[in-house]
Amino acid sequence: MSATNYSVKDYIMRHILPSILFLFLTFSVREAVCLETAPQIGKLAPEFSLNDLSGNKVNLSDYKGKVILINFWATFCVPCKAEMPSLNNLFLAFKNNGLIVLAISTDDSEKPVQSFIKEKAIAFPVLMDKDQEVYFDLYGVLGLPTSFLIDRDGIIREKIRGERVWDAPDMKEKISMWLSKTDSVKSSMKQRVDP
Repeated sequence: MSATNYSVKDYIMRHILPSILFLFLTFSVREAVCLETAPQIGKLAPEFSLNDLSGNKVNLSDYKGKVILINFWATFCVPCKAEMPSLNNLFLAFKNNGLIVLAISTDDSEKPVQSFIKEKAIAFPVLMDKDQEVYFDLYGVLGLPTSFLIDRDGIIREKIRGERVWDAPDMKEKISMWLSKTDSVKSSMKQRVDP
């Protein structure tokens, strides 16, 4: 019995522990790179250009002057799919007030994304980041779903990790605050200019 225990221990020490250590180090290095490249709250959101599901090029700057909610997601991510209907409700409630939602899929194919978007009747733009250049390299995201709230001046105001109920009263209040805050700043600037 001690020979069997020794061989199991030996196997664990020679094969399993090095594999676990390798995975840990790989994750730690990737996390360090993400922390280094991730945009900071209070700083300008990095510009990007991605294709939508129809193949049209969409730039972040196309939505200058709007409050933008960027949502990184994928069809293989259960929490991502669970929060999409409430995200759509939030968009529909505030789109006429200046909110834009940009859902950026990290799927490697449009087909499952198109099927999901059609099934759930998602109304906001969905962009494809197959190579994860925006997701990982530009925004330093590690997990899905992750969202960024960007004000009308293009400044990142919040990074939101994990699944949310986007149409909950507290989230609606937060979005409403950013929409009205920016409007009141523009109003006060206009009042100073106009006699």
